[in-house]
Amino acid sequence: MTYDEKTIARFWSKVDRRGPEECWEWRGNRHALRGGYGRFGIGKTVVFAHRLAYRLGHDSDPGEMCVLHRCDNPGCVNPGHLFLGTRTDNHLDKMAKGRQRSGDTRGEKSGTAKLTGDAVAEIRALFMARSMSARAIGRRFGVSDTHVAKIARGEVWAHTFQKEPHART
Repeated sequence: MTYDEKTIARFWSKVDRRGPEECWEWRGNRHALRGGYGRFGIGKTVVFAHRLAYRLGHDSDPGEMCVLHRCDNPGCVNPGHLFLGTRTDNHLDKMAKGRQRSGDTRGEKSGTAKLTGDAVAEIRALFMARSMSARAIGRRFGVSDTHVAKIARGEVWAHTFQKEPHART
């Protein structure tokens, strides 16, 4: 597909162009659920801004290839920062840049964690000392009394659970 001069001018008007080595930030619409990549409407079609920037900057349609960022900035549309790769290349690039979650997403590493390891240790200590009820502990830390009990028993946050050493007889 070729683009008319008006469309191309409208596209570049949404870009904060800087020096050739700097990121050129997309100032238009960004897709919040897709990592913040820019989106650009052409008629009834919406395209990713970095893909169109690659096409315009390199005079080449990326087709089925992925358009990757050397700068690892999803809002960047500087054609000099963009290169083509396969899905495997894209995955390996993501891993190399530390954007792939490791296999361990327990505890604080979970995107949904409300507690820290220190808070969990404090919850256990308070529960075991019986100085507060599970309900009061839960209110203090913003979790349910059931969750407090599960923490105390090591059913959740088990990777931080340190059982008492067995006494030798």
